Amino acid sequence: MTGMTFGQNRTLIDSLKKELNASTPDKQFGLLNSIGWEYRFSNPDSTIYFSQKAYDFGQRSGIKSELAKSLNFIGVAYNYKGDRFKSFEYYQKAITVAESQNDSVQMAYSNNNIGRLLFEQGVLPKSFNYYVKALKLFNATSDSSGIAYVKQSMANLYRLQQDFKKSEEAHLDALSIRIKLKNARDIMSAFTQLGILFQELNLTTKSNFYFLKADSIGKKTNDKINLAEIQVLLAENYLKDGKIYEAERVGILGASIINENKNMRMLPQALLLMGKISLAKRNFLKARTEFTEALKVSRTTKSSAFQIESYFQLAQVAKLMGNEKEEIGNMNNYLVLKDSVQDLDLARQIERLQFELQIETKEKENEFLKLKQAQSEATVVRQKLMNILAFVVMSFFIVLAIVALYVNRKRDIINRKLEIQNQQIVDHQKEIDQQNETLQKRNQLLSELNNEKDTLMSIVAHDLKSPLNRITGLVSLIEMDGDLNNSQQDYVKLIKEVTKSGSDLITDLLDVHEIEQERNVPLYTIFNLAELIRERVDYFKVIANSKKIKIDYVDPGKLEFTSDPTYLSRIIDNLLSNAIKFSTYGSSVKVGLSITNSQAQILIKDTGPGFLEGDKKLLFQKFKRLSARPTGGESSNGLGLAIVKTLVDRLAGTISLNSQPGMGSEFIMV
Repeated sequence: MTGMTFGQNRTLIDSLKKELNASTPDKQFGLLNSIGWEYRFSNPDSTIYFSQKAYDFGQRSGIKSELAKSLNFIGVAYNYKGDRFKSFEYYQKAITVAESQNDSVQMAYSNNNIGRLLFEQGVLPKSFNYYVKALKLFNATSDSSGIAYVKQSMANLYRLQQDFKKSEEAHLDALSIRIKLKNARDIMSAFTQLGILFQELNLTTKSNFYFLKADSIGKKTNDKINLAEIQVLLAENYLKDGKIYEAERVGILGASIINENKNMRMLPQALLLMGKISLAKRNFLKARTEFTEALKVSRTTKSSAFQIESYFQLAQVAKLMGNEKEEIGNMNNYLVLKDSVQDLDLARQIERLQFELQIETKEKENEFLKLKQAQSEATVVRQKLMNILAFVVMSFFIVLAIVALYVNRKRDIINRKLEIQNQQIVDHQKEIDQQNETLQKRNQLLSELNNEKDTLMSIVAHDLKSPLNRITGLVSLIEMDGDLNNSQQDYVKLIKEVTKSGSDLITDLLDVHEIEQERNVPLYTIFNLAELIRERVDYFKVIANSKKIKIDYVDPGKLEFTSDPTYLSRIIDNLLSNAIKFSTYGSSVKVGLSITNSQAQILIKDTGPGFLEGDKKLLFQKFKRLSARPTGGESSNGLGLAIVKTLVDRLAGTISLNSQPGMGSEFIMV
């Protein structure tokens, strides 16, 4: 009895039964199905009993979906009992019920179950067709677990057809899905199937990789029976590779669990493995004992393949021990049993053909019944349509008369509305024409104003700047005459500063005007960027020295760069001028240069008052006075940074600011 219950989880079944006794009606259907499913390996009759109860309960309760699940479970149970045809009937019934409930998931499982049933009987082409149907349905419902289930089934079919590449791909697809679903038992099964595939291909390294993966999961989940099977398979690989002691270590672990649980399905394979290990260690007596026990168990389980293997191994042991009589006896038994198995295979082929014929007959019967049902339904539908059509025709003529009357009235109303709308359209067109005329006059006026602005800027350039230059010259002459008292010297200095501020303002205005006109485009050329910055730093050192400000610049040497040197000079001049203007006496200004992948980065950092958050929003706008003030009484017209931003944009570059109040400012141009 112990050997018959290895596959069921008694703890889970007891828990489900306890929950069933205390459950409400809405949960009973699912619990009955769950109990039935857990019995499928060890006691398929119990699966049939509980799943039938679930189906009857579902019918009485009017369950709208998953009613076909119970029928699928019953079909699985009959398959385990060996009644293949009964199994097929329940799968077909499950499809019919699933179709009536639009239950695509159960339709998919039914098709996959039929495919597995046909596969087990060797009806491979039909099996593949059902797998394809199941996979299509699972994909349509995005049922990942079902997709993995079908992929596993197709992989086994490909392996039987010796299409090992497709088999591997299908196994890997199933594994990938099961890893995402995080069901440890399914993941372990997927790893095991891949290990068996590569074991069959004699690729023991790959096979061991997947067996070890499965072994790792089995140890975490404490799945002793499946873990023991993996260990036996792994030990067989080690033995094949000549790793005798490694095979013995792993094989003993698996064989002991199988023996303790009296797992009759796997015990012959485990005993044969341990016998082969003893034989490899030349422990002939122990090997003979283990092969004899394997023969005994395989006779009990009626496993012809293991009996044949046991006789063959016993013959080999007798030969090595020099026992010729025992060798001949075992070899004769081996040959007789092998011949009988070949006869049995022939009988099974005949049985398989008969089964395939029965299945085809049943499929045709189902198709015929569906056709008759469809014809009956079509007749009923046709009669209903005739009745509906007659009613519709009569209703149509009545409605047509009402509609004709209504349409005539509506037409009169619409015609009156159209006349009003046409008049409104004419009035609107006149207004549009007047607005277009006004816009043309305004555009003309704007063009004239723009020309006047250009003329004014020309006057500023030539007529306003000239007097300021003359004032500067006259002040220089006064200074050259000497003999000025202190007050006069202060006045002369003040005149020079005011004149310079006015001249700088005019220069900046002209620059802004020239840039905004976009008449001058950048003239790109190759030049030494490091030398250009050195020249601008040297120029501003004189101005910086007047405030005892040090300009730090490390010349990196010759750096070839392609850009407009005039634009860059004006940008650097404005940034350096501002840095000196807003830095305190005795402080420093840092200038940095680097080129990476033909892209230059210029950095100018001062120790001035920095910018407030409100300043940053107005930073590059024209004529915007910010919170910071020059530290040496210099003037600031709010145009310098606007010019910098415009020129940087023209060069397709970027400029950014790092600044906090009281901690200086750092402009970075790339």
